[in-house]
Amino acid sequence: MTRRYDVVLTVYFSFVPFWGWRQVTVLLVAWTHGCLGVHYWLRARSNYHKFAPLLLTSATLLPVLALLGIWQGTREVLAQWQLHPEWLQMTVREGHVRDPSVNGPSWDLEVQLYWIYVVLLALVFVAWAARWLVERHHGLINIAYPGGRVVRVPVGCAVLDASRRARIPHAAICGGRGRCTTCRIRVLRGVDTLPPPSASEQALLDRLRAGPSVRLACQLRPRSDTAVLPLLPPDIGASEMRRRDYSEASDIERFVAIMFVDIRRSTALVEKRLPYDVVFLLNHFFDAVAGAVVDTGGMPNQFVGDGMMAIFGIHAGPHEACSQALVAAQLIHSRLSDMNRTLANELSEPIAIGVGLHAGNVILGELGYRDHFVLTAIGDSVHVAARLQELTKDYGCQLVVSDIVAATAGVEMSGFPVREVNVRGRAEPLAVRIVGAMNELVA
Repeated sequence: MTRRYDVVLTVYFSFVPFWGWRQVTVLLVAWTHGCLGVHYWLRARSNYHKFAPLLLTSATLLPVLALLGIWQGTREVLAQWQLHPEWLQMTVREGHVRDPSVNGPSWDLEVQLYWIYVVLLALVFVAWAARWLVERHHGLINIAYPGGRVVRVPVGCAVLDASRRARIPHAAICGGRGRCTTCRIRVLRGVDTLPPPSASEQALLDRLRAGPSVRLACQLRPRSDTAVLPLLPPDIGASEMRRRDYSEASDIERFVAIMFVDIRRSTALVEKRLPYDVVFLLNHFFDAVAGAVVDTGGMPNQFVGDGMMAIFGIHAGPHEACSQALVAAQLIHSRLSDMNRTLANELSEPIAIGVGLHAGNVILGELGYRDHFVLTAIGDSVHVAARLQELTKDYGCQLVVSDIVAATAGVEMSGFPVREVNVRGRAEPLAVRIVGAMNELVA
């Protein structure tokens, strides 16, 4: 039979208060568990961060309002007792509170549910023990982590599970279900002995353009000793994951064009200015230069003092990368000229720059510490581009560009003076073109 709401409140919060507090506890536990499930389900979705505050507000208000309803209903029931004592006797009689024919079956059902719960709980422990025995029968392997941590796990255990067993923080926005790539690792030892990736894992790795040593920790189940390096910070969020999801951060070799830009006579520019005025000028300068790089398809990479490094070709082939870099040089010249005219009253003389441009194979990867990572290029081509920028001082020009860039872009630069320069670390001289002003380029 169905009991009225006032009868339930009377029993739960007057006759047997333990039942009432048990009901409140179960409500809060079940609601919290459900909210956590929804959060872990949605947190990898692209728009989740926009709706998360609204969902959190709703998830908090609903149980609070429900508990306030219980509290207010109980107050009203108690108030009725004070005004009408006979009402309590009527509630007990009509609600069959002390009727054995009603309470007996209810109590029997409750006992049966308790026993079912105990049996299920026991089965969990039995399954855990059986799994432990099976794992020990198949043998154990060692997985080494940075910092000297070594985790001993059964053969076939996923690397992400090994991290969790050892309480090693490891990013996994999707919860380890193979729906994201935040748990990715670099295998430092034992790459040749790893099982091949599944079709779904390979599809995700192909999106990252990852090398053979990069795997997903939730999918990789090594069968022999290995060493791994997690590639993303453990507390990475969904928005940060999307920022890095073009993971050339997976450390790959790629042909790119590297540009270095530096302000000439910067000491004279800043020595008589207040710090805020220097910041103002530099921000305008970087807005002009970095904006030109972005508009032509490149990526500003490093801002150091009064200089900038940019990369072209992260998402493009060699020909397009070098063409973009040459177009960017022209656009930088144009925007810097506009800036000098705009700030003519602020500057004693126009801002002059030197630009070095070179292309070649580099390693693209994310460098940093904890949650401060930046995608950058590492390799000989970076050092050469920086050296060419320095040579603009010696040649009194605005741009020094290697013949490699011109040839790859298919641009005719025979009209510009050619020089052969010796660059530290290179056995052969490097042919470069001397460009007095970048607006003379035809890309």
